Amino acid sequence: MSPQRTHGTAANPSPLAGFAAPLTRLLAAAVPRLFLDEHVFDFYASQLGPQLSLNRILAQVEAIRPEARDVLSFVLRPNPNWQGFRAGQHVQLTVEIDGVRHTRVYSPSNAPAAGGTVTLTVKRHPGGRVSGYLHERVAVGDIVELSQAFGDFVLPDPVPAKLLMIAGGSGITPLMAMLRDLLARGIDTDIVFAHYAHTHRDLIFADELVGLGERHPNLHLHFGVTAVSALPGELSGRFSGEHLDRIASDPAERRTLVCGPRGLLDTVNALWEDRGYPEPPCGEAFTPAVVTATDTPEIVLRFARSFTDVRGDTGVPLLVQAETAGLRPRSGCRMGICHSCTCRKQSGAVKNLLSGAVTAEPDEDIRLCISVPVSDVTLDL
Repeated sequence: MSPQRTHGTAANPSPLAGFAAPLTRLLAAAVPRLFLDEHVFDFYASQLGPQLSLNRILAQVEAIRPEARDVLSFVLRPNPNWQGFRAGQHVQLTVEIDGVRHTRVYSPSNAPAAGGTVTLTVKRHPGGRVSGYLHERVAVGDIVELSQAFGDFVLPDPVPAKLLMIAGGSGITPLMAMLRDLLARGIDTDIVFAHYAHTHRDLIFADELVGLGERHPNLHLHFGVTAVSALPGELSGRFSGEHLDRIASDPAERRTLVCGPRGLLDTVNALWEDRGYPEPPCGEAFTPAVVTATDTPEIVLRFARSFTDVRGDTGVPLLVQAETAGLRPRSGCRMGICHSCTCRKQSGAVKNLLSGAVTAEPDEDIRLCISVPVSDVTLDL
């Protein structure tokens, strides 16, 4: 990584980049995979260009721009291994910090057709290792690693005639990608878009949204603030039934997409159920569900490959308990999206924090970050 912090746009790429990627693909095709070691290949390919890799998606930071308080957008150009994404999907971003690789999950905020680039909009969190690193140390020209895109929180196909989008905080990023995609494709769906944040300084993409609203009569924009006084015409406080009645006269006729904190999704889901709307909202939360310990007697967690037994806690996700026991299971988003922490449960019963379902099937794969034990559990760790 470059030690110099630089905002703006990357300089013109080296002329070598024009033929290095095709040459790398030619070499990869010419050497039988049976005799090809990916790491050896990548080492020599990197001498031709920093983004050259047999399989890995290496992306160069082309630009960095501020979006709101403690929020930066990183415009990335991936190498040819990148297969693209659908608006609303996620990617894993991996960076190396002090010799240790760290992975986090972000949603691209740009439209998929934006010249082959990927824009990740990152809010810096207090004490956040990766978000702090991105804000403080990553510069234009640096190389980061991405995964292929994944996730099914995407626009309905076909796009309905009416949409309601509700964003809370940095949960706006997948919805912004969807909005930009719809407008870029000229789809004239009637869109009610509500964006909530703590203060006006925390409203991500506020200026752009205002501009889009002025240029597109089918976009009806509403801002809400929860920690300061609202300006005339804005929504004050957290999302509620009163807010819904103000921004949409026909919510039962709209396909509703929600992304934000768990509390926002819970409120929206409860309101839709209470009012009996025919179609439930489609949403994603970027914070895990809150769980409390049950009255289950003392339980034991057994990590089979590590030959380790510890006392289990029914109120703590298995990922956290494994880390507390000194293990380092693979993880990414820590909220049930990326599946990086998927692990084989050999025996025992666990509760899924997202669905509430309890399963006791032996030899099944679970996501450690959203599973809590409800009995003795043995994991293949």
